[in-house]
Amino acid sequence: MDTPRTVLLVFLILFVFLSPDTQQPTPSQQREVDHVISDEHHALEVLNDSRYGDFNTAAGRWLNVTGLREEEGYVWGALARVQERAREQLWRVLRDEGFWKLDGGKDDRVRKMIEGEGRHPNPMNRSWTGEIWDEMLPVYQNVTGILRGEWVRSPISAGMRAPRINLTTSVPEMAYLTQEYNRNITGSGGKLQFKLDEKRSKELSLDHGSVREISAQVTIKDDTSSGDGWEIAMHGVHYPDFGGIVISTTSEKFAGVFALPHYSLSEHTFSLAQRLLNQTLNAAIKKQESELYATPTFPWSSSPNSPSEAFFPIPHCEYIVYLQQHPTKFTAPNKFFLSESPATLRLIEDELRFPQGAPLPKAPEMTMSAVIFSPDCGFVLESKGPPEYAPQEGLHLAGPKLESYIRLAKRHVLAYAAMLVLQIFLLMQQMREASTPSTRSRVSFYTIAIMSMGDGFAFMGFLFASWLVDAAFLTLIMTAFFAFFGVSFFGMKFLMDIWTVQTPERREREQQNVVANTQPAVTVQAPPIPAVIVTPAGADTLPLPVTARRPADTGATSIILPSDQDLDVTEAENTTNTQTTNQDATGNPRREFGALFSRFYFLLLGIIFLSLHATSWPTTLRSIYTNILVFAYLSFWTPQIYRNVMRNCRKAFRWEFVLGQSTLRIAPFLYFYTVPSNVLFVETDRNAAYALMGWLWVQVWVLASQEILGPRFFVPNGWAPPAYDYHPILREEELEVGATMPIGFTQAAEDEASVSTTPGEARSKRQRSFDCAICRENIDVPIMPAGGSDSEATGGFGDSIFGRRSYMVTPCRHIFHSVCLEGWMRFRLQCPICRETLPPL
Repeated sequence: MDTPRTVLLVFLILFVFLSPDTQQPTPSQQREVDHVISDEHHALEVLNDSRYGDFNTAAGRWLNVTGLREEEGYVWGALARVQERAREQLWRVLRDEGFWKLDGGKDDRVRKMIEGEGRHPNPMNRSWTGEIWDEMLPVYQNVTGILRGEWVRSPISAGMRAPRINLTTSVPEMAYLTQEYNRNITGSGGKLQFKLDEKRSKELSLDHGSVREISAQVTIKDDTSSGDGWEIAMHGVHYPDFGGIVISTTSEKFAGVFALPHYSLSEHTFSLAQRLLNQTLNAAIKKQESELYATPTFPWSSSPNSPSEAFFPIPHCEYIVYLQQHPTKFTAPNKFFLSESPATLRLIEDELRFPQGAPLPKAPEMTMSAVIFSPDCGFVLESKGPPEYAPQEGLHLAGPKLESYIRLAKRHVLAYAAMLVLQIFLLMQQMREASTPSTRSRVSFYTIAIMSMGDGFAFMGFLFASWLVDAAFLTLIMTAFFAFFGVSFFGMKFLMDIWTVQTPERREREQQNVVANTQPAVTVQAPPIPAVIVTPAGADTLPLPVTARRPADTGATSIILPSDQDLDVTEAENTTNTQTTNQDATGNPRREFGALFSRFYFLLLGIIFLSLHATSWPTTLRSIYTNILVFAYLSFWTPQIYRNVMRNCRKAFRWEFVLGQSTLRIAPFLYFYTVPSNVLFVETDRNAAYALMGWLWVQVWVLASQEILGPRFFVPNGWAPPAYDYHPILREEELEVGATMPIGFTQAAEDEASVSTTPGEARSKRQRSFDCAICRENIDVPIMPAGGSDSEATGGFGDSIFGRRSYMVTPCRHIFHSVCLEGWMRFRLQCPICRETLPPL
């Protein structure tokens, strides 16, 4: 893909194949839609004609709707025990007031059964009058939000067996691919999540109670579930007076929502649910008929996100869920508000929906207990919490209201946006620092590419989230813009600058590979051994000129500093012409930019699509993939370490950039890996967080060590290609050769030649002074004594390392301060004295 036209072509192909099909339905699809609407009308008629108690399997009373017939074999005999369990949970959290509202102020039969006839029905020391009904309970009226917790198997499940259902008799028009049920929970425990939605629900209010529509996205996770668990769409009713919720799945083999009132816990709640559903279901069917064939499936389908099931139907376990909200607990900020008061809770709820800046307490989290019953798969689950389990083991289901969650998410998104701004600022500073070809040649292209890839991934993620979350659209789109700004305007610009500067290097490496692969093997005569110069201290060899072929320099090779010598003019011109020729051979910049742009974004899209697909993988496999992806992303300093070793260079980045980028880029991962109540509800893994953080800071430590100890301090000799060392060891016997003395060498006076025994004078004889041609100041260079070891140059390993870092010797045998020559080489890779080409740092 050498041009952007290929990108446009691929996007057009994806648009054509992913666009929705607008063709008219086939006759078979029309008949299917007609059959679905006919069944819905029949189920609605049964709902309107039935009364409380008409569905009682113990008395032999059944309903003529799908899933509630006797011959279908569902385990409806356990429904009574499940309802009793739900009433027990209501009694535990709301006591008498809750039962009074459940029964509509008429019947306390169930309360007496749980409380006992011998006990006084008045734990609050007042009579059962209409005052109890008029009193508000400290529960939220609108429960739109997200609750999470754990589930365990209910004691009711003991001895319960899954029934054998003949699907051919139940739904003869459906041709299931298998008789194995999906969503079948076989484990003993797992995770549970409810996303409750009442934003656009219809409400029915009467004199003694109210009821409201509610929908829920339920996720049940156990060892056998894939991805994040079994995701189930459910619909039902919510009774705001006492916080009770009844929801159910609906499918072609189970008329769950049409029979929902018959799952109620009292005659009063049955009447409320029947009146509400008669209105809402009738309106939904009329809308379905008006749109005719636009929605050929149930609007109450339990699998709205799986359109493939229309072509490959698979039976699912059906669910009925009882949720009971617990009283909220909060502390008032001042004396004008009462703690845990229902009136104060109403003010908090109004402030969440219509913010006015009132000085109210922080909105408390919702807490609910759940009982989950599957009549066709034959099991009962419960939320894990007191009194059966200690609070440390589980607190049922807890989570924030949607308004509180959106506020929390906005704050976290704004914090990440601030991190992106700081990343852009650090990148701008680094680009200004690496503004010359010399400094850009040190930077690893892949280090910046990995960082830009992460910013591009964040841009796509926030852009997609802004389409889904209308309440936080501005915050999400602003953060997406910052990520896009960082990757497109600065990241890609820096990558192109690095790519352009390093093009001759890549071309030379490619040519060498071609020659090595195509040229036949020949016997190469070894180069002649250079003449040995005999000094008063022994024999040694002078370093060769930079244009000559030399053996690998390990850094321990001693060299002689010569007097100033100018290079041959013709040789310098040839070197310059060679560089110009290499720069002209870099190719069309627009073509290379298009190729780079295409590769970068196609790799980014590939990772995004693979990550989206990974959400449906099993938990263990998805966790492994996520950790590998994060590990690869947080390895962005590794390419720079490799480049430092291969080119024997250092100081590619400013330390503000290294430390800042490391901290900013690992902070979001530490948040999701260590904070249990994170905004994405990601399961924490502190061991993985510690491992990733340790790996990142090991890379930073290696970069720091390379700058101090040398780029190849941890690489054995011979493992890296030859490279010039600007900090060689200088020997005393080599400096005593007068013909090789450099300019500026300050020789000791004849009267100071006598040997002294004082420690200070002995130390001075291991140093020589030279003139730096850049700053015109003296350079005190440590010298190895004649016949001494390397560490004797300055007295120890640490002193030797730092002493050698104070000066730099060029291949043309000129010496400068390290700071001076490094500053010079940022702008020009030529010797300041003889204009000889210098290897990059």
